[in-house]
Amino acid sequence: MKEVHGANQGLKKSIRLELANLYNLAVPQEQLWSLELVEKVSYLSSLINKEIALYLDRQGRVVDVSIGNHRSVTLAQVEGKRNPQRLAGIRCLHTHPNGSGNLSAIDINTLKKLRLDAMIAVGIKGEQAQELFTGIIDPEQPEEVKIFGPDRPDKTDFSDLNRLIEQADRQLRRISEDNKSPQERAILVGINSIGSGGSSEAEIALAELEELAKTAGAQVIGKIIQKQSSLNSTTVITQGKLEELQFMVQASNANLVIMEAELSGTQQRNLEEALGCKVLSRTALILDIFAQRARSKEGKLQVELAQLEYMLPRLSGTGTALSRLGGGIGTRGPGETKLETNRRHIRARISHLKRELAAISKQRNTLRQNRQKNDIPLVSLVGYTNAGKSTLLNTLCSTQVLAEDKLFATLDTTIRRLPLPSGRTVLMADTVGFIRRLPPGLLAAFKSTLEEVVLADLILIVADASDPQVEDQIRIVDEILIELKAEDKPTLIALNKIDRLATKNPLSLSLPGNRKVIEISALTGQGLELLKETIENILFGRRIRVKLLIPYDKGKILALLHNHSKVLQETYTEQGVLLEVEMEKSQLKGFAEYRVYNSGLQ
Repeated sequence: MKEVHGANQGLKKSIRLELANLYNLAVPQEQLWSLELVEKVSYLSSLINKEIALYLDRQGRVVDVSIGNHRSVTLAQVEGKRNPQRLAGIRCLHTHPNGSGNLSAIDINTLKKLRLDAMIAVGIKGEQAQELFTGIIDPEQPEEVKIFGPDRPDKTDFSDLNRLIEQADRQLRRISEDNKSPQERAILVGINSIGSGGSSEAEIALAELEELAKTAGAQVIGKIIQKQSSLNSTTVITQGKLEELQFMVQASNANLVIMEAELSGTQQRNLEEALGCKVLSRTALILDIFAQRARSKEGKLQVELAQLEYMLPRLSGTGTALSRLGGGIGTRGPGETKLETNRRHIRARISHLKRELAAISKQRNTLRQNRQKNDIPLVSLVGYTNAGKSTLLNTLCSTQVLAEDKLFATLDTTIRRLPLPSGRTVLMADTVGFIRRLPPGLLAAFKSTLEEVVLADLILIVADASDPQVEDQIRIVDEILIELKAEDKPTLIALNKIDRLATKNPLSLSLPGNRKVIEISALTGQGLELLKETIENILFGRRIRVKLLIPYDKGKILALLHNHSKVLQETYTEQGVLLEVEMEKSQLKGFAEYRVYNSGLQ
């Protein structure tokens, strides 16, 4: 006896047998239903006072029987019987005991979700079928449904309905073929939590998520925002919003959903099962971009470490999600074979990566100490991603660092020499771009790279003057500098891309702290000479050049000067060592007794 699904508990054995016998009924291939089938299912439905749903294939055979109740529909999920690129080839005929045959919202939603050929509702009064209504996906607007009826149970001419089903099937197939592309089709889901900044904040975050998705290589085909006071522990979003998202995925043939919220392994699995496509969090998306952008050995190791540490707590609960072999966004980096290993292997890999990064960090420290011995100041470029830091470095230092109009174009720190107007030279470091809610794992993984920021003599914040959110972006940079414990460093703000502004008037910004702000264009060169002069004044304005005569018996003093100041010239005389040095004004007090005001010494 074939299985009857749904709410079949408590039914008599004889009823169960009659329900199972529905599998033996058949409908002529050219008809959507037959009088015999409708009468039989209507009688049984009124007898048990529950809804009965029959799934029929295009040959008219009953392939599934499911039982619901008089208050709600419980339709079997025939996922395996549908082709996601076309109609399912399955129609559902179900009863409405003690009600009309009008299709409910659940009926319509199920039709669209499963892409059924048709959804047919039978209205029953007493034990007799009174009217039937049929829903079919609209060929011209696949996200909509056309409803026909009321029809009689003894209807035999279904030519118009069959023609419409064929048209809908062809249209869905055509849409699917048109959308065939290596580029993933993504729907973005933003979260507007009540009390967290309102809809404007949610829209800004969603716009930023869109830029991230485009940078990763996805085509954004839809966006929705979930408004709620707290996140759903199971799927993050509410059931109603989940159903809306299901329809969007089906109608647009999307194969990727990106959530602005952070996801646990269980939440990701639940969403992927409900939507039938890949689901990523914002953090996973950023990690994927980093995996694409990493060029150096250190950068690749840092990204792999961040990815594995992100994945490790999600191993339990993600099920088969970690075994994806389809590629695309969210699957780059350490490789899927790593994800199929157990926790022990992943932890071992993490430990190995940390050892390799520690060795690279040691080498970096050696190079950094050599620079410090030469007393060459370091200027670190920081700022929101895509603010133009790499372009500015290329223009100032005449280099060819990769600069693209994309987020996170630069991951690997690049250090170049910058000549100043006086002839002095400083070093300028281009660092990874910042973004709101930068994943903590990335900050930790890029610790050695970001040390260039912590140890800089001057931090140059580059901001996009043409962005309406420029003040907010500078605030986010300030917050990250606090996380890096670099907030006390001398800071200069460069408002880049002023060539894109419609007005020539200086920008009026409300920024915390008493910081110098200079308007520049790295592309046209506007304001760059003033920028270099300002950098020189900040770094060397407190420094003076003096001549000191150090007696030969004061070797410790001589060593101090070599270690803590810049020795420009050193001459040996009868009285001692005559030095011309450059030092901070505050340092001079400790060497005042050795200062000379002429060089006429022998």
